[in-house]
Amino acid sequence: TLPMMGFAGANVTIPHKVNVMAFADQISDRATLIGAANTLIFKKDGSIYADNTDGYGFMANIRQGAPNWNPNAGPAAVFGAGGAARAVSVALADAGVTEIYLSNRTSPKAEALRSEFGARIKIVDWVQAGNMLDDAVTVVNTTSLGMTGAAEFRVPLDGLRPGMVVTDLV
Repeated sequence: TLPMMGFAGANVTIPHKVNVMAFADQISDRATLIGAANTLIFKKDGSIYADNTDGYGFMANIRQGAPNWNPNAGPAAVFGAGGAARAVSVALADAGVTEIYLSNRTSPKAEALRSEFGARIKIVDWVQAGNMLDDAVTVVNTTSLGMTGAAEFRVPLDGLRPGMVVTDLV
């Protein structure tokens, strides 16, 4: 109905990024790789094109906010294992980060992400998530924790140090 109302596209956010791909007629390579879409484009022929711009937007933000960021400086710590975490992990890997510590409240989602993206992903149990900060130089929260109506982000952040690049997608 959105295309019939004159809309050219739509942005999608949690919890619909994975499910929306089932409605697409065509899916970009990066949305396929990530396994989630956040952008729908309604084409003139009535078809729906799904893409994921999360990783691109994340890297554009890093380049703007931390222009001296070096992906080779050390590991990244990623909190969460949903669609945004998938996009961020792909973007970090593409940028040259060789080790990504990942922690999620539910282990199966984290394990699924590692099985898809390989040994570069190191899983850390959620109760130990704060320990990822010990070696990390890049820290990214991709969880919904802290969003309006969601639970608080309760991971201890006392391991944050000056010089780290820290991004909270909330």
